[in-house]
Amino acid sequence: MSNDLYPKKIFPEEPGIYIMKDSEGKVLYVGKAKSLRKRLSSYFQKNIPDRVSFLMNRVEDIETIVTDNETEALLLEYNLIKKYKPRYNIHFRDDKKYPYIKITNEEYPKIIVSRKVDEDGAFYFGPYSDVGSARRMLALARNIFKIRSCKKMGNRPCLNYYIKRCSAPCSEEISKETYRDSIKDLLMFFDNKGEELISKLTKEMEINSKELEFEKAAILRDKIDAIRKSMEQQKIFLDSPINKDVIGYYDKVSVCICIIMVRNGVLTGTKNFPIEDAIFEKEETLSSFLKQHYIDNFLPSKIILPFDIPERGEIQKFLSSKEDNLIITPASTVREKEEVLLATKNAELFLSSQKKTPLEGLRESLGLENIPRRIEGYDISNIGPELKVGSQVTFIDGKPSKENYRIYKIKTVAGQDDISSLREVLNRRLKHTEFLPDLILIDGGKGHLNTALSVLKSERLEIPTVALAKQEEDLYTEDGLNPKMEPDSKNLLIRVRDEAHRFAIKNLRNMKRKTSMSSPLDGIAGLGPKKKALLLEHFESIDNLKKAKLEEIESVVRNKELSEMIFNKIKNMA
Repeated sequence: MSNDLYPKKIFPEEPGIYIMKDSEGKVLYVGKAKSLRKRLSSYFQKNIPDRVSFLMNRVEDIETIVTDNETEALLLEYNLIKKYKPRYNIHFRDDKKYPYIKITNEEYPKIIVSRKVDEDGAFYFGPYSDVGSARRMLALARNIFKIRSCKKMGNRPCLNYYIKRCSAPCSEEISKETYRDSIKDLLMFFDNKGEELISKLTKEMEINSKELEFEKAAILRDKIDAIRKSMEQQKIFLDSPINKDVIGYYDKVSVCICIIMVRNGVLTGTKNFPIEDAIFEKEETLSSFLKQHYIDNFLPSKIILPFDIPERGEIQKFLSSKEDNLIITPASTVREKEEVLLATKNAELFLSSQKKTPLEGLRESLGLENIPRRIEGYDISNIGPELKVGSQVTFIDGKPSKENYRIYKIKTVAGQDDISSLREVLNRRLKHTEFLPDLILIDGGKGHLNTALSVLKSERLEIPTVALAKQEEDLYTEDGLNPKMEPDSKNLLIRVRDEAHRFAIKNLRNMKRKTSMSSPLDGIAGLGPKKKALLLEHFESIDNLKKAKLEEIESVVRNKELSEMIFNKIKNMA
C-alpha cells in the first residue's frame, strides 16, 4: 500500500475500530484506536518496524467504524476479531472452559471436576488452570476426606472404599452425620481455612486419644499431616484470601504469556499462551490478551501485569461489568515483582519444553481432545476387477503393531470401485468396538474421507478421521485441507499411509500367486510363480494377455525365448 493512498484527512478523529483488508476483501487485521486518524497515520510512517511493514504490504483497503467511546470500541473490536479471525490478530482464546472442583448439593454430596458452574446449590472452587490440576486437587481431597465421586450410589462398597478413597456412605459404612462433618471439613479446606481446620481436628484427635480410641486418633493424625503438607506447598501465595492472576511475559525469539492463577489465596495452577506471530509491540500484544482472555473466562479481583499498558484504564472499565472490584495494575510491591518474575520464568520454561512429539503435534494441529495413541490406516488395492483387498494397519504410540494388522477380501463390490470397497471395509471393521482407534487415516482424497465419515455417522461413532492423498501429500480433514502441522507429525501420517499400501499390495500379490497356481500359463518351462504373478499384475487378466504383442510380454518377462513360448501358447488357446 502506498503512503499517499490514504492521506490523513480521510480518517476520522473520533475513537473507533479499523478493519484492514487484502485485495480480495479478506480481513487481515482488526484494531482499536482512541483517535482513528492518529493511529492509522502511524502505519504510513517511513520508520515502521519490518514486521508491521510486512502486514501493510498486503493491505489494500482500510474500513473504519466510529464509536461513541473507547469502551464501546473495545467490545466491537473483540466481536469482530471473534467473527473474522483475522490472520494478523493474535488469538488467545481457549475453546474449553476452565475446570472447577464441585461439591454437589445432595443428601450425600460428592466431589467432582466440572467445567460448568450452575445455580444448583452446589459449592464450586476454582477455576483451575487445566483439568490435570483440578484432578490432582480432586485426588488429594478424596485421599484426605474420603468423599465419594461416583455417578450413582449403589448399595454396597465399590473399589474406592477398599483402596481408602471413599468412606462408602452407600452401604452405611459411615453415618450421615459423620459424612456431613467430613463435607464441612472439606469446605474449610477449600475455603483456605487450613489452620482453623487443623486446630479443630487436633482437638478431636486429643479427645480420641484420651478415650483410648487410638485408631480414630491415628486417622486424624494422618489427615492433619496431609493438610499441613498441602498448605506448605501453597505457602508462597497465602498472603491474603484473594482471587488474583499474576501475568508473566517472555519475549526472546518467540513470545509466551503465562498466568499464575491464585484462588482464595491458594495457587491453583499456571496457564501458558505461546504466540507465534506477534507483529506489534509488547504493550499491544498484552492488551489483546487481556481483552480476549477475560471476556468469557473467570475474572479475578486483581490482575498483576509485568509492565504497564496505555489501555489499562479502558480495559479495566470494559471488564468491570463482570467484576465490580476489579483492579488491573502493574507489579509495584517487592512481593508482586517476585511473583511476576516467577510467572515470566514459567513462560520461558514452557517455551523451552515445547518440542512436541509427533503424536502431540497431531493432537494440536488436528484439534484432537486426546493424543492419538492408536492410529489405524486403511488402503484399498486391486488387480483387475476380481482381485480386491482392503488393508488395516495399526500404529500404537507411533510404532507399527503388526499383531493388529488386518486384511479384508472385498466381498460385496463388483468391479474396481475403491469408494464402495472402502465403505465395506470400514463397515466390517467398526462392527467390532472393543478397541477403537483414536485416529483413522485413509489413503485417498476428499471422496474417500467423506465415505469414511458417512460410515462413522451410520455407526454413531465419533472418531477423528483424515485422508492423505499420494501425489501432493495433501491432507484432507473434516474442516478443510492441509492444516498447519509439524513435519514430524506429517511424516508419521505418511508412514502409516505407506504401510497400509504396502500391506495391501503384499497380500494382493499373495492372493494372485495362489490364483496363478492353476492357470492357462501352467506347464510353460521356465515360467515360475513370480513371473506368472508379474504377468497378471501387468495385464490384469488372461484376456488382456491374449491381446498382447510379443514385445509387450517380453518387456515384463525380460526373456526373449520364454516370451515366445508364452506368446505361442496363449495365441493357440481356444
